[in-house]
Amino acid sequence: MGTGGGEHTMDNPHKQVITTYPVALKYGQSRLHVASPIPWHASSEAVKCPQCEIFYIVTSGFPRDKLFEALKEHHDKKQQHPDLIPSAPEWTRIEECTCGF
Repeated sequence: MGTGGGEHTMDNPHKQVITTYPVALKYGQSRLHVASPIPWHASSEAVKCPQCEIFYIVTSGFPRDKLFEALKEHHDKKQQHPDLIPSAPEWTRIEECTCGF
C-alpha cells in the first residue's frame, strides 16, 4: 500500500483508491493501491481469510465482522476475492494513477 511498507513495484498502468474510509487491499496484487495513505490509512495490519490463503492489508478502523462477511460471501458464491474491499463503497472511488511506482 502506498510507499509506507517497503518497495513494491506496481503494474503499469495501475489504479489508485481514493477514500478517507478504511479499506482492505489484497496483499501481493499490483493493480491497485492507496496513493496517499497518510493520514487516513497510516495504520494497517495483515488479515488472513479464514477459508483460504489470501491475505488483505486492512487499514485501521475497518469493521472486522464486515470484512469476514465479505470474504465468506465470496467463498459461498465461488467468486475470487477482489483486489479491494471498501468499508464505505459509497465514499470510495478508483481512478487511474500516474504516481510512477
